[in-house]
Amino acid sequence: MKDDFDINRIEINPADLLNYSKEDWSLYHEFRKKRHFQIYPDDPFIDNDASEKSLKMQVTHPEFVLHFFTVIDNSTKKLVGQFVYGGFRETSPSYEGNKHLIQFDLALLPEYRKKGIGTLVLKQVYDFAKKNSYSLVISGSEEEDGKAFLKAIGAQTALSGVENRLKLDDVDWVMVETWAKEGPERSPESELKLVDSIPDNIIEKYCNVYTETLNQQPLGDLDISNMVYSPELFREMEKRRASLGRTHITYYTQEPNGDISGLTEMLYIPERDHLIEQLLTGVQQEYRGRGLGKWLKAEMLLKTKEQFPQVKIISTGNATTNKPMLSINDRLGFKPHKEGITAQLKLEDLEKYLAGK
Repeated sequence: MKDDFDINRIEINPADLLNYSKEDWSLYHEFRKKRHFQIYPDDPFIDNDASEKSLKMQVTHPEFVLHFFTVIDNSTKKLVGQFVYGGFRETSPSYEGNKHLIQFDLALLPEYRKKGIGTLVLKQVYDFAKKNSYSLVISGSEEEDGKAFLKAIGAQTALSGVENRLKLDDVDWVMVETWAKEGPERSPESELKLVDSIPDNIIEKYCNVYTETLNQQPLGDLDISNMVYSPELFREMEKRRASLGRTHITYYTQEPNGDISGLTEMLYIPERDHLIEQLLTGVQQEYRGRGLGKWLKAEMLLKTKEQFPQVKIISTGNATTNKPMLSINDRLGFKPHKEGITAQLKLEDLEKYLAGK
């Protein structure tokens, strides 16, 4: 692209995903395909129908009010970028402690970066945030260009994270079986349970433990409050996963007094049938030091091998400061795949940055 790039060629439009035309979707998938092979060249490309259904579901996300936009180059009539911003819904159980923050995500084709488009987007994010009384802007990136952009606008890296991947062909299954055997030996009173939906009689207790262990994860310097999972939200997420044909399985341990001491969960997405996602693994503070985390992870690995023979890779995300979980993952053979950052910027600092442009 020439250095005399004309920013007036660029048009930013709201994306009404629920009423997209065939032409709109065609432009989106052309852009999506380019982005996919730039960022995830070793992963299969998700088919259009599955991608559309998943994206539409985000519009009605139970936790967030999200606003989607396209970036069009009028000289070519092509979609060259997209961005989304939004905050917690007032009905979210996490709203009260996080109503001050707005999150945004921007994706541009490489040849359209460093052309001033990011500033156009930030002006729109700023105006929306100002109008709706947000005071903190949060974003993140796994790409070096994205990290450089966040640094350039003055955003401070608040949390570093890594996607770790485990190739099942490389797993030491003898060690995994040993961990599974040692679990009940070290915690003989703990009962291990496998479910694809949390039972009604424990859903409230489970959500409390889920919320507690989730928020024990390191969040660095992020100015955010606890994420809260209510039974209503949990059931809604179950319905949404089912409507997308996804399989969610959970192992948890329960104590004689009824306490849920630990949990781990996996998510299988059919259109990514080579891979399964390891989601939250957590053990309540008072039940640590008994090998419950290793037991849960080992049993989930064995279950994955049995139930999903087509899966070749397990993917999980961790903060780089989450030493206990990283230690377990390292012993299992997980390797870093992509490193990313989450950065934050006060609205008044964004205002100062834009004033200088």
